[in-house]
Amino acid sequence: MADIAHTVPSVITTKDGSEFGFDRPGLQITRFDAGPVRSRDWLGYNLRTYDLDPSLWQSGTTALQQWSAFWNHIGGGAECGYIVEPVSETHRDLVCGGLGDASQTTFPIPVVSPSSVTVFVGGVPQEAAAYTVHTAANKLGDTGATASAAANLLSVECTDALSSGVSLDGLSCVKVVPAGGANPTERVYMADAATFPATTPGEEYTGVASWLATAASAQNYNAQIWWFTDADAYISTSNGSDVSTPAGSWMTSSVTATAPVTAAKAVAGVRRNDTSGTSAFYVDCFALNPGDYDRWHLPSQSPGLIEFAAAPAAGARITATATGCRVSRCRFEPGSSWRVSSAGHAASRSIRAVEVIEV
Repeated sequence: MADIAHTVPSVITTKDGSEFGFDRPGLQITRFDAGPVRSRDWLGYNLRTYDLDPSLWQSGTTALQQWSAFWNHIGGGAECGYIVEPVSETHRDLVCGGLGDASQTTFPIPVVSPSSVTVFVGGVPQEAAAYTVHTAANKLGDTGATASAAANLLSVECTDALSSGVSLDGLSCVKVVPAGGANPTERVYMADAATFPATTPGEEYTGVASWLATAASAQNYNAQIWWFTDADAYISTSNGSDVSTPAGSWMTSSVTATAPVTAAKAVAGVRRNDTSGTSAFYVDCFALNPGDYDRWHLPSQSPGLIEFAAAPAAGARITATATGCRVSRCRFEPGSSWRVSSAGHAASRSIRAVEVIEV
């Protein structure tokens, strides 16, 4: 099911002396008085560890607000969050998402803009012809992907405005007020269609969208992909399955579709699939991902993707070697606190987290 990758905001930078390391849980070594040394390795992968010292958060900036929002979005540490490392290097034995299920073709490479990629399935290096490397999971821009400005959405049968008090990720989203006509819709919109992400005819893409309903009774919503020609002419819309949505809970859904033969560009959207009604809803976290990858990432912090020509077998573990800034899915030490100066600046205590592998 589609989900959201909440990532430590880029405004939260770290000081010199922050610690990056690794752990190997379950590694047991038993030495006998005589005979060979025996070891048991229950996991088989090194997990990144972090003890980060954040830089001072200046008053008049949004750093503290963004840090507080991040902690709210990960439930105070109850859910996993992501850390993007500041230094590029070559990483080995990167675990690329969960285990194969014989149907999923696209897996994350946990590195921003990965290069020099070698892919392994079950420890076996794969030939380059067996897969395609995409440098970013989310092909949209940051503003459209976060619905952080009403001007970056195009409304159909509704009006919209920025809402700074509600969000699924970050500090804001867009409030949508239907006009009462059928099927009010919002889609990501840039300055003009020429800036829409490029697509390739016949290739598979996944649109991701999130919404929050306020109607007294449950209504149906679905995620969308809007297709355009190279000349910026609208072609068609691919709609995901209806999701019955009660009031008060954010829902994230996706649609995977093949680009039409004349398609050269696409964007993501969301539709409330009803015939009438004016109750407001909120939209946030749009993505257009290559392949069947259905997780939302902020584009500037997005990992790369491996798209296989044929889905790996059920239970297969996909790993990679790649160069770039690592993106780690982590469990954070619960809670957060910071010291505030008389000038209004804030300084956080260290951020401790350990990488968590998906299954």
